[in-house]
Amino acid sequence: MHAAAGAWPRRRLLLQAAGACLWVPGAAGAAGADEDTRLDPWPWRPPGQPVLHARTLEGQPRTLADFAGRPLIVNLWASWCAPCLDEMPALDALARELAPQGWAFIALNHGEMPERVRRFAQELGLAGPVLLDREQATLPAWGGRSLPATFIFDAQGRPRRRAQGARDWRSPALRSALLALG
Repeated sequence: MHAAAGAWPRRRLLLQAAGACLWVPGAAGAAGADEDTRLDPWPWRPPGQPVLHARTLEGQPRTLADFAGRPLIVNLWASWCAPCLDEMPALDALARELAPQGWAFIALNHGEMPERVRRFAQELGLAGPVLLDREQATLPAWGGRSLPATFIFDAQGRPRRRAQGARDWRSPALRSALLALG
């Protein structure tokens, strides 16, 4: 048997264990908190208008203006981030569901090489554009502290909500909160 054949499942388990040990302020609710309340994205009030300088997997530049006129979900993630891997399928399913209602979705990778990101996006079959933030500038500029981080803009391009840490994007309350912004 090839030495690396079983490496990925073991590595993913280790990453998940490590991710479970990371504490992100606000990502988990208080003991006994209502699950739906805990999952509602936080209000997002950045100090200025957020700026996005990203590239497609083919190297084409993209900015927030490319998505003007539509409510927008921007999810920052990395393939090595276990909580990112856990939430991505549900977030992608939500993005597909909201697309006919005018929503746009960006899967913004945080610092990885294009070929690695391309393989990962193909494995998951992501619906929206996959963009690269090779300089890792967006997360700190937008007030994010760790991955995954999701930022939501209304149709006028105003920053409205953020979700720091993984969320259950299948939650009816979370879906309702997003639709209220659209």
